Amino acid sequence: MNAINFILANWDFILLILAAVAAVVLAIFRGNKSVVMKMLYSLVTEAEKEFGSGTGALKLADVVSKIYPKLPAIIKTFISDKRLTEWIERALAAAKETWKKNAAI
Repeated sequence: MNAINFILANWDFILLILAAVAAVVLAIFRGNKSVVMKMLYSLVTEAEKEFGSGTGALKLADVVSKIYPKLPAIIKTFISDKRLTEWIERALAAAKETWKKNAAI
């Protein structure tokens, strides 16, 4: 009963602490996401050079296997396989735009 009484007496402070922790985690997640997107851009470009066209599943598997060990722990905690695949597809779309402008890349 002491724990329940403590929570009831300090619920506003506990809620404030939880909100602060959530804000810090979100800030870290967003900052790390931009770094991850840059890494994905580079890995997608390397996979395209290595495997060529028509090997999408192979390139995706290659990028996932290379990026996952490099991901910050906070990202690994909150990211699903589906979200990682979406990020890879976004990086690929950005890379394709760059490749159109500069074929030498």
